[in-house]
Amino acid sequence: MVTYSIQPIDRIWKAISDSKRRQILDALADGPKSTGEIVELFPSIGRTTVLKHMGVLEDVDLILVKRQGRIRWNYLNPMPIRHACSRWVSKHVDGITRSVEQLKTLAENNH
Repeated sequence: MVTYSIQPIDRIWKAISDSKRRQILDALADGPKSTGEIVELFPSIGRTTVLKHMGVLEDVDLILVKRQGRIRWNYLNPMPIRHACSRWVSKHVDGITRSVEQLKTLAENNH
């Protein structure tokens, strides 16, 4: 049987495919939060589930953790997402931009 390893960029896309994880990242975009503060944002799913989601984000370096005594501070690290976007999304955006420019040129030449 052939096994395939998941590339780092694929792990980032997989990590942000879950809406709860994106909500955690959105919360951290406003500034660092303690783990307790993040858990409080999701009372319906429980602490253990929130910690699992945070673990996935930490594994792909989307969350950076700094411990200060008993408090665990979580920070957003936007670099992995920026890398994933620049590597994959920008290729498609460039293609779409070229197509729009060609369409504009054709439209202008037909008038």
